Amino acid sequence: NLNYYRMDYRNQLVPTGKLNDVGAIIRTNVKDSYRTGIELEGSIRINSKLSWGANVTLSQNKIKNFDEVIYNYGTNFDEFNEEVNKYNNTDISFSPDMIAGSGLMYKPFKNFELNVLTKYVAKQFLDNTSNSNRSIDSYFINDLRFFYAVKPSFMKEISLSILANNIFDVKYSSNGYTYGYRGGSAEYRQNFYYPQAGRNYLLMLSVRL
Repeated sequence: NLNYYRMDYRNQLVPTGKLNDVGAIIRTNVKDSYRTGIELEGSIRINSKLSWGANVTLSQNKIKNFDEVIYNYGTNFDEFNEEVNKYNNTDISFSPDMIAGSGLMYKPFKNFELNVLTKYVAKQFLDNTSNSNRSIDSYFINDLRFFYAVKPSFMKEISLSILANNIFDVKYSSNGYTYGYRGGSAEYRQNFYYPQAGRNYLLMLSVRL
């Protein structure tokens, strides 16, 4: 399945990469912006026990004109000046240009499934300036899912699922924010990241009466 999309926006609210004093994401309106891309997904049954499905999205997420506001406190940090940096055709923050996923499913016997789940997310920016120094690195993670179900005579189904997340214990962040200011001609920048869990497990028991 192949899908093409394009969305043109007027006054889209986009994250600036900053947080307010209670930790909520600050957004601002941008006059002209767009999101466009191609989504491709497919699956194949390799044999009676093995099948594979995958998907990928390639996109462009752009702001035609963006004004970055930064505060300059002066050389001695005793001033309060608002400065504006203008950017053209920049990337929308937290909008990677590639996302891909894969699921390999193996059924060695009846009522049992083993799934290998893979996800890739390309680099994304913490703000709308397309500055690589304010970005989240791409990441590639893999999960394992075991599923087994039985159908006893006294109920419809009992199933057990075990999910092993991030099996290779990859250290990565999927979100964050950035904050910067100036003291005279010097700029100070701080990036903050939310690290994600390393290898972890989830056990689920489901009963259908």
